[in-house]
Amino acid sequence: MKKILAGALAAALFCVPVSLQVSAHPPVTVLVDGRALTFDQPPVIQDDRTLVPMRAIFQALGAQVYWDESTQTVTALAAQDTLQFRIGDAGLYKNGQLAYTMAVPAQIINERTLVPVRAIAESFGAAVGWDEPSYTVTIQSQNGGQALQPDQPSQPVQPEENTSTQTVQSEPKPGGFTAEVCAADGTTVLTVKLECELLEQKKSTAETINMSMAEATFAEGQGFLREYSGAALKAYAAQPNNFQPYFYLGSYRLTRNDGDYASFWGAADSFTGTTEKKLCSSHTFSLASGKETTMGELFPDSQSELEEVFRSGFQAMIKEKPAEFYRDAETRLERQLGNVGFYLTKDGAAFYLPPESIAPADAGLISFEITYDVP
Repeated sequence: MKKILAGALAAALFCVPVSLQVSAHPPVTVLVDGRALTFDQPPVIQDDRTLVPMRAIFQALGAQVYWDESTQTVTALAAQDTLQFRIGDAGLYKNGQLAYTMAVPAQIINERTLVPVRAIAESFGAAVGWDEPSYTVTIQSQNGGQALQPDQPSQPVQPEENTSTQTVQSEPKPGGFTAEVCAADGTTVLTVKLECELLEQKKSTAETINMSMAEATFAEGQGFLREYSGAALKAYAAQPNNFQPYFYLGSYRLTRNDGDYASFWGAADSFTGTTEKKLCSSHTFSLASGKETTMGELFPDSQSELEEVFRSGFQAMIKEKPAEFYRDAETRLERQLGNVGFYLTKDGAAFYLPPESIAPADAGLISFEITYDVP
């Protein structure tokens, strides 16, 4: 490849948060079968619709929820029903059919996905009420016979840590990695789900690359499982009624796939009890050899030349939108020049920094792309 310094350097935020206007109002209380939910992001009211953090409401209704970063799609599974919708889209689909047209679509506020509570609850067959004076949403789920009354607090179930169960993928498989850890009472306390787009070329190297990505997702998922499964079980044992399951959910998609290279970009969300993080990674392979390539192998520029490209690109982004970055972003940038990652696109190469390295998490992915003449 040509030296990338000879190409045009165009810096722009890959993902810019939208400024959302929400009306001021008293705190909103949400009761599901008589129990008040707790949220790390308070509910908001927009256009007379109440939006709440998706994970809390889905879990309260007994659903498992999955997030696909690449398509901005939410999928929720409960009993025999599957709900699916995309951020910003009005359509809410149940078992593949349009079930609800949301007046206010799901959206991301302060790095949390908020959903219209009535649309979600009613799509799962729950009854929804609204008390204006107290700003309280009441939800009665379908299993109302077992629902708790407001004056009948739940009795905590004390799970036995040593009798937990695990359903874990035992070996690398093309397409991703899955794992689930359950407490003794069957409650899911940790979920890992990593998906990976597959190469479909009829080349032996394509199979080699698919297996390399299978090994990468297997190691990634197993690492999270080893580190956090014990902590998740202990957290559930301590507070079963206020517990939110740990998770690591993500996907890899192909950003370039031609006769020369296959490049994968991966994004994931993780939650470990008190902290939700965004993570990103990438892998690029030569289709000729099937081996993963490094930045140094792809770009003949010297290390100092590459660092100057990175410095110029990210500094341009900081100057364009300084409010989106930390005040000391340029100082932080100097410390992060050795941590720049890359992936190939059809027109060039994109360079990115780890989340929260020079900007808060809600700034999105900090990335710029350089276009060049593809050989």
